[in-house]
Amino acid sequence: MNQEQFTAFWPQLKAPLQAKWEKITDADLREIDGSLATFTAVLARRYGTTQNDEVHIWANRRHAHWSGRYTNAYEDPKKVS
Repeated sequence: MNQEQFTAFWPQLKAPLQAKWEKITDADLREIDGSLATFTAVLARRYGTTQNDEVHIWANRRHAHWSGRYTNAYEDPKKVS
């Protein structure tokens, strides 16, 4: 997902983003406001690392699902019980 796509899907991304990264606050969401670079910076601030690969995989999964191009390559990992 590129910056343009991240901005376009920002309204749909906020809730799943907070579910995935629980340390992200409502104030962080207002700061991010659709900016992929700011999102990465906020994650670095909250979690101590940039997690760039994980961010891009997560965002690409969401975009693929919403755009109808969902493939197994972007499937969420299954939780082990």
